[in-house]
Amino acid sequence: MSGRKRSKLEAEKEKKEKKAAARAKARKRVKKVMLLALAGGAVAAAMGSRKPKPAPGSGTVTMRDAEPGPLAFMMGELVKGLLAEPRKKALADKMNVSVAIQDLDNPEMAATMVFKGSDVEVANGVIAGVDIYIGTELALLLSLSGAGKGKQLLQWLKSEDGKKVLNAVKSGRFKMRGALKNASQMALFQKFLTPA
Repeated sequence: MSGRKRSKLEAEKEKKEKKAAARAKARKRVKKVMLLALAGGAVAAAMGSRKPKPAPGSGTVTMRDAEPGPLAFMMGELVKGLLAEPRKKALADKMNVSVAIQDLDNPEMAATMVFKGSDVEVANGVIAGVDIYIGTELALLLSLSGAGKGKQLLQWLKSEDGKKVLNAVKSGRFKMRGALKNASQMALFQKFLTPA
């Protein structure tokens, strides 16, 4: 083998080794970032779970505003009806969360429910510092109540209502913030709203 070919092969080999070393270094960086993200998520989850446990309430629903808007009034009446059931009241007693619901087509149509046990305060609009925000068309939100859980949810996703909700999520017409950070409270809220 001539010197020229040998030096060319050595240069290619050296180039491959450098690329392999760079890939290994990049993989290590990705692993470090993933571990850091995982640790950050664990810390955030731990901090989120530090929220004080509510004392069991008396099952009252109060309106923050003297003149509640249509959505606030509707949500207040819905919550009153649900709290009349002992199983739903027991669920609400475990909740310490604020949930805002807003119609994306009509932003003035919004309400916030603040659960402190089964004592619930309903306000017009989206209050500052809300734990969970849900923005969508009200018709989609109402159809979500029939979703169920487990196998029922999978069957529901194949239904007409389920397909509408999936399409809304894909197109950005269904927005949700804070649900992952407050996952346990979101699960309780969903269970609270789902018909028994």
